[in-house]
Amino acid sequence: MTTAPGMDPTIHNTAESHAVVGIQGETVRDSNVYLYSDQSPEQKYRVGTRYLADGVPTRARELIGDAIAHHYESGEVRFHWLLAMLSKRSYRELTAGEMAQLRQLPEMLDRYADDEWKHGLRAVCGLLDCLEDPKRDSGPVLRELLSLAPEQRGQILKHLDMVLTGPVRERLWADTRDAALADRFADDRAHRVWTYFQPTPAPPLRAYPEPLTTTSQDWLVGLLATALAGIGLLGLGWFMFGAGPAEAIAFLVFLAAGSVIARFGAGWWYRNERVKTTDRQLAGPPGVNWAPADEFADRIDRLFNHYTHKHVPANTDQQAWLAQIAGRKATMRDEVVGLYRDSGARYEQLWWLVEHMVFDLKTRWENGTLSEYRERYRTPDSDKFFVWAGILVAIPALLVVLGATLASPAFLAGAAAAGGGWSAAHRWLRILTEGRRVSEEEQDCEQRFADLQAAYEWVRAQLENLRPTEAQMERWLDCDKTALIEEAMQHYRMTWHDVIAHTFLQTPAQHYRRAKITNGPWRYSRYGLRLFLITMDGVREISTELDFESGSFTGQRRRNFRFDAITSVNVQEKNRVHQTLELELTNGPPVRIQVMDQVEELWDENVERTSELTVESAGFAHALHIFEGIAAEGKQWANRLRRSTTELTESDLRERRPDDT
Repeated sequence: MTTAPGMDPTIHNTAESHAVVGIQGETVRDSNVYLYSDQSPEQKYRVGTRYLADGVPTRARELIGDAIAHHYESGEVRFHWLLAMLSKRSYRELTAGEMAQLRQLPEMLDRYADDEWKHGLRAVCGLLDCLEDPKRDSGPVLRELLSLAPEQRGQILKHLDMVLTGPVRERLWADTRDAALADRFADDRAHRVWTYFQPTPAPPLRAYPEPLTTTSQDWLVGLLATALAGIGLLGLGWFMFGAGPAEAIAFLVFLAAGSVIARFGAGWWYRNERVKTTDRQLAGPPGVNWAPADEFADRIDRLFNHYTHKHVPANTDQQAWLAQIAGRKATMRDEVVGLYRDSGARYEQLWWLVEHMVFDLKTRWENGTLSEYRERYRTPDSDKFFVWAGILVAIPALLVVLGATLASPAFLAGAAAAGGGWSAAHRWLRILTEGRRVSEEEQDCEQRFADLQAAYEWVRAQLENLRPTEAQMERWLDCDKTALIEEAMQHYRMTWHDVIAHTFLQTPAQHYRRAKITNGPWRYSRYGLRLFLITMDGVREISTELDFESGSFTGQRRRNFRFDAITSVNVQEKNRVHQTLELELTNGPPVRIQVMDQVEELWDENVERTSELTVESAGFAHALHIFEGIAAEGKQWANRLRRSTTELTESDLRERRPDDT
């Protein structure tokens, strides 16, 4: 099975580049990752570390801090608390209270076991000391950081991305870049990311046959007609047995032949009617559907159109394939719409069902079993033989009976038997064949439901096995950002000595799909990424669109502006969900970045909380801090940051001298 098709979005707005213009589907899955109500301190810590790994440090700080407040503490716990404190923000964004907590941390190291977590804590404390005191030699701190175990070093490099600046980052950049490039397409990303955005499949629903069309009137008429025919036959038989041996034998032969004709002819007639009915259903006019047209039916139509164009049998002309299956496609579409329209399932959850039905159609086409119903309802030659033999025998016997009764009162009995028999045969044929039809369709529905249930379980298992974790999604996104930074640094021919600060803003791009786990941030199949590199000469911006499923960048726009070009920074909030960052420039139109789209949620979840998590994961707070500083102070803000890195640069250069080694 493959992913659902890309469809034209139905929600539009007038936002500019990298803003939201449409939503293709909504997917929210339950997960035990973020279930933290009424849990023990240890459980809250575990959930907090998951939040941290998944790129939501604010919630991680709350949970891990709560665990520490309830006396659940160790070097490992404090290490992750420290990372959550610094993740996705610069050192200058910390509050006075948070600064005070960090300054107390070195005094607490002695209480922890001497393990890799304590070594990681000591390394981060050393880095923070370098930020507090730019004159301090960073060489020993860097050596200690590089000597850490890969797990601790990797987490520090990831979460202190905004904290590490200048020479410190320059020394670590090669490791960071190489690890990101190695992990960017790891774990079979190209074949797994689509499953994250795939809605949870809707379970199959059991179809039921059309109910019996026979009525109590059919039974009543059938019984009365049978009684009339029986009385007529008794009267006719009484006369024929009294007329002579030849007439009696002819009467018996006629009855026997009629019984044979009825026995085998009824099955022949039933099979022919089933073939004709199926032909009408499958070939009758394509595009005319009994299911009323609405948005749901239109979406199902699109699914069928997508998969019938995708799954064309081998060595088959596409137009010929589409023309011959048009009636079948319309019938299947009506079946799906009729079953699921009022079931509560969304059309995005039925992609697997539609693809399964179309793929089955393709398989039967290739196997030559597309019209297997004709073989199923083919009347055996032996049945046809008995019917024709019965007719050949019945005709002479009937002529003898008619000749004997034509001029006698027995003719009335014969007429009663004929009229009653014809009506009785018609009614009983209808009653019996309707019962047979319902029985066969009941078995067909049962078998089809079993097949769909097996397909559903297979698809669900495949999705669960392939679906990436939140940590993997966050890691791949971090790697994409690192790749974009490396591309920008190469293009501008800069090193981290030239960069005072940097920040990212990620927004949903056009025609995206989005998904989330319960209590988690939205993730998108397409991102608009904006990288801002702050240098002494001004701000360098690179914008691009990221196809997250393939990890490829599409298009690139570069813009450079001086510090004094930014006159003001505004955050427009229509509500807590819809936020837009606006940079007013001295020359040119303002830069508007829509960070969060405005879509009403359909699930019982805290919309504002989801918005906060999504905005946080987009790097909004850090970007706002930088641009507010630039707008308020201009180049003075940059000079102050630059002074804090200059001493580090000199210290780093001294540490690099050969005579120090």
